[in-house]
Amino acid sequence: MEPAIWLGLSALLIVLFVWAWSRSVRRARILERLDRENLDSDSESIAGVESEGQISGISGWLYRAGFRETYATTVFWASSIALLLIGFGVLFLLQRGAIIDIAADLVRSIPGGVGNVLVPFVLAIPWFLIVLLTMVPTLTVRAFRRKRIGEIEQDLPLLLDLLSTLSQAGIGFDAALERVLSASSPTRPLVMEFRNYQADQLAGRPRIEGLRRIMHSVDIQAFSTFISALVQAEQVGAGISETLMVQAADFRSRRREKASAAAMAVPTLLVFPMVIGFLPGIFLIFLGPMIYEASGALGQTLRGVSGG
Repeated sequence: MEPAIWLGLSALLIVLFVWAWSRSVRRARILERLDRENLDSDSESIAGVESEGQISGISGWLYRAGFRETYATTVFWASSIALLLIGFGVLFLLQRGAIIDIAADLVRSIPGGVGNVLVPFVLAIPWFLIVLLTMVPTLTVRAFRRKRIGEIEQDLPLLLDLLSTLSQAGIGFDAALERVLSASSPTRPLVMEFRNYQADQLAGRPRIEGLRRIMHSVDIQAFSTFISALVQAEQVGAGISETLMVQAADFRSRRREKASAAAMAVPTLLVFPMVIGFLPGIFLIFLGPMIYEASGALGQTLRGVSGG
């Protein structure tokens, strides 16, 4: 590639980085302003901030994945752009050293026309690696997000059962929640979310607003259903104990249905490993002798023709 193209790409990437950095700084300033105002519990002001898209998009995605530092968006964009530049730099070195052309010539030398078919794939490998390298931050965040969802869905049924049991014993929701959280690992995502809820309560935020905040920050269907039930019970004045009992029974039913569905899906999931692991061995056992004899006969025929 010409140096001018490399300069243009570098300039474009620098512009993208500056734009991402400015958005991250703007979001950080908004969050700092909200903290200075003691995170006013007025839902309309919070909705207005979210409607402007200041804490949504990439920032919201990173926030729900557990990356809640103000510089998380900047680090994400910077790492993505840096890896993209590294990929283009490696591609430039490969092209300058004619390594790609040498590899293409070696593949092209495969007889039978197979090499000509494989050459486009060889030429596409560096570009595929560039895309894969650039996607490393995205894949990392997705992995953390899936891990976080799994841990929350794993801890939520037990939390509901414990809260339901304590509520039936006459303990209030906040006191029961404190007992459950005190007996749980503080590093679990669900515990950390409810600790944030307790911090909002201590700061004077209404219970409904605090519950809605953790519902939006977690953004998991099962958790949202649970929080929505609590909010509705709080609004209509229903008993929290009955709501927790219903939610615990519903979650137990969902877990049984999910386990049944996973058990029914096992035979389907085993088809691919069986095809990959067993069929080649079966073909080798039954067709191997035939192929060996056919190749021997063909070799004798060719030697006879060449000798004649």
